[in-house]
Amino acid sequence: MSALDQYLAKPWLKHYQKGVPATVEVPLKSVAQAFDEACEREPGRRAVVFYGRDITYRELRDAVDRLANALAALGLRKGDRVALFLLNSPQFIIAYFAALKCGATVTPISPVYTSHEVRHQIEDSGARAVICQDILYEKVVKAGVECDFIVLTNVGEYLPALKRMLSKRAPGIPASPRIHWLQDLLKQHPPQPPAVTIDPKADVAALPYTGGTTGHPKGVMLSHYNLLAAQASAQAAFPGFEQGKEVILAFLPFFHIYGQAVIMLNGLCQGNLLVLFTNPDTEAILGAMERYQATVFYGVPTLYEYLKDHKDTDKANWKRLKLVLSGADTLHESTMRGWAKRTGSTITEG
Repeated sequence: MSALDQYLAKPWLKHYQKGVPATVEVPLKSVAQAFDEACEREPGRRAVVFYGRDITYRELRDAVDRLANALAALGLRKGDRVALFLLNSPQFIIAYFAALKCGATVTPISPVYTSHEVRHQIEDSGARAVICQDILYEKVVKAGVECDFIVLTNVGEYLPALKRMLSKRAPGIPASPRIHWLQDLLKQHPPQPPAVTIDPKADVAALPYTGGTTGHPKGVMLSHYNLLAAQASAQAAFPGFEQGKEVILAFLPFFHIYGQAVIMLNGLCQGNLLVLFTNPDTEAILGAMERYQATVFYGVPTLYEYLKDHKDTDKANWKRLKLVLSGADTLHESTMRGWAKRTGSTITEG
């Protein structure tokens, strides 16, 4: 049997769990529509917990619609590209869906990129605008790129009141007609997003960049249909998930497609709760697992290798989770075996 014949025989199907279909039906809608539908199902449900600050689906959609209105007023149009230079935060979520509601394409940039790498992605993607954490703004300046406008935000804007008092805007940012602050835009514009028609199969929603093995990172064009296909596949693969009832620890970076599609988009478009972290703080994550009764844990092989020997790993009840998933790299058998011995749970490799 040739390699092609082996592939066409779909040998992987025999490894599917009972009840998982061989094919799935992908809804023909935009990512923004899927998000709106989740908001409408249970608007009072918590969408995000950010270091103790609760944000409901109603509040999240209101901010998204206000920013979409503001971006349209600033001249953003269907087909434009918007760079998101943001840490994991409510602002990343708000900016992401707001740009999509304008018919734009988001291109998330790694917060650890150098100014040279930032310049390459902004120029190569053709981004007209940048939505940026204030502490990362200097890299945009050093990159020397000309954008139509920049929207700045401070991570403390969505922290609880006491923590917010300890977080101040980055100093030295000059006033400029091209620079706007996200919170000012939300106050100035009502929650009335522009009316934009999206062709899910043709219109590009996201343009993440991947390093590959040689040369500069290259943009990957993902349509609305691509992203919803990933969601439909995930929902079919894990039939035990209950829409609107899962609690997901969201600490993997949203600029990466794993954190962006698997965690952020799949979580929110299903109406679930994201317990959101700006960075993978082991102590905080393990504490949040029990405090919020997490049902899903998404990690990478190096994290599981670290946690299987960590002194505090036993403080969490891993056997209670519906899914412990590893992705983005190869999971070694020794890690999987050590993990099972330590926690009594099984890692599923993506």
